Amino acid sequence: MKLLNSLSEWFADTQPRERLIITIGAVVLIIAAIYMALLPAMQKNAELEQRYKSLSEDMQWLREQSQVVSRLNTSCAGKAIQTGKKKELITRLVRRNQLKLLGFEQSDSPFSFSVSGSSPNQILRLIQLVTCEGMALESLNVNPVAGEKIAYAADIEVINVD
Repeated sequence: MKLLNSLSEWFADTQPRERLIITIGAVVLIIAAIYMALLPAMQKNAELEQRYKSLSEDMQWLREQSQVVSRLNTSCAGKAIQTGKKKELITRLVRRNQLKLLGFEQSDSPFSFSVSGSSPNQILRLIQLVTCEGMALESLNVNPVAGEKIAYAADIEVINVD
């Protein structure tokens, strides 16, 4: 209270022109303080508006694409997963694709096997069929067989998903 009284006395003792300058300075200082206090909020608001606009555009694109995606079907849609041992299942799929099973290592997970065939497309078709049977591809390495013109070998690792 004493400080306020001494400040009031000091202000009353100043010239009218000094009081005007002090009053204008105080108003400018208060406006600057309010602006500085609100500046981070205004910047965050501008960032959020930009992000909202970007996400809205993404959502609109996704809505447009949802019709396209809903029409897509994989060749294994609705296909029941075959039961039985995975080694037997993989062996059947390898034979069905006219490939040669070079080796098979079975642990709890993943299953590792090697195949060879005349076309890398046959190997990729095998991978597609294996994934339709409830397994996921972990690694695939396809290389041409040395010494033969049209032969490819693949080392494949899959894990059981179901």
